[in-house]
Amino acid sequence: MSVVTLSFVIVGVLALVALAWGFRVARSRDSFAELIRRRKAGARISSMAELVDGRNHIPVALTLEQSQIFYESSDLQAKLDIARLDEVEYDSEQGTGKNILRLRAHGQSFQFVLDASAAREWAVLLPSHRFGEATQ
Repeated sequence: MSVVTLSFVIVGVLALVALAWGFRVARSRDSFAELIRRRKAGARISSMAELVDGRNHIPVALTLEQSQIFYESSDLQAKLDIARLDEVEYDSEQGTGKNILRLRAHGQSFQFVLDASAAREWAVLLPSHRFGEATQ
């Protein structure tokens, strides 16, 4: 096999990998859009977020309904009852531009990374508070 032929094969394989990755990203966005659309009727707000699990950031559709918060992906379907939350906290990490929503319930902490506009909307609809404090 000549060097030119080998170069074409390598370029072809790289192009296929790039196309496969692009298709996967597009399908992922479609599946999240479907999750958000499915919850839209009962949602006060629904947005894309990343669930922080150690060093892993798992993309999820995050939805606030009247009494529950849902976080879902193609592999994960979970919810938290708002009445059971001990603390709701928002934080903006300086330098990274990441906006963090922290929820604490019975000793467990859940962290979600939101974009800036979604974080502002969430803060209005689910204000920060600690257990025993009146919400604002």
